[in-house]
Amino acid sequence: MKENTDIIDEILPLFNDPEKYTKIEEYLCMNSNLPGPRGNLTLADKFAGYFKTAFVRKELIDCLFQWANIPEETAPVNDRKEYLPFCAILALGAHYYYTEENTKLRIMEQLKKAMNDTRWRVREGVAMGFQYIAEMEFEPVRLYFTKWYKDSNYLEKRAFLAALAHPPILKNKDIVRFSLRLSDDILKDIITSGDESRKTEEFSVLSKGLQYCISVFTAELPEEGFQLLKNYASYKDKDISKIIKANLSKTRLTKKYPQMVKEVSEVIYE
Repeated sequence: MKENTDIIDEILPLFNDPEKYTKIEEYLCMNSNLPGPRGNLTLADKFAGYFKTAFVRKELIDCLFQWANIPEETAPVNDRKEYLPFCAILALGAHYYYTEENTKLRIMEQLKKAMNDTRWRVREGVAMGFQYIAEMEFEPVRLYFTKWYKDSNYLEKRAFLAALAHPPILKNKDIVRFSLRLSDDILKDIITSGDESRKTEEFSVLSKGLQYCISVFTAELPEEGFQLLKNYASYKDKDISKIIKANLSKTRLTKKYPQMVKEVSEVIYE
């Protein structure tokens, strides 16, 4: 389905009139590309772009929080209304850098809550929201991820990884190292986790994230990344082996670092 992004020109004039916010909802839902396999990401990005400023009406920010909290019962997976919490979460992430401290706290609390949403599209929105924040200033992301990690569940760990696997922020090697350390911590936690927890859908979501994210980090710091992969390659753990194999199969590694891929592959537990 074609992504209609020209509609943003009709939406923008409505931002200054709280009585017309329902019209914004209608425009977004009608141009969401939902139901369908792929929502209108370009429109969502343009919508979020409006909030990259300090000059946004309080009523509009409150409206975003209302949309972000629309439950699955009202906006189920692949329903047009699901596009509203998705767009709201992106917009809140985009606005974070420009707003005052109390609103920043609310935004972080909202993003953390949405990490556990049952809808995959909303969870993807969380990763993108954090990426907007990280592009402007990484320190809040570092601080919150570090603070939250100890008590984080599988979905939250997956959200951390997905947010960090964003090439524009990985030009900074300190961020890559932070991402590799986080990956290391998550792999350690998996090894010590019980078998029952690994049978859950939440673990499956985390595992799929790990199966590509580590390769994204490794491509930016190959020596350190491949050492991490090698450290876990020989563990007698099928879930860990699956994660390591999947990362080694990614073109971003096989094309540029075939010898390093070969060396790690040779010690993987079968």
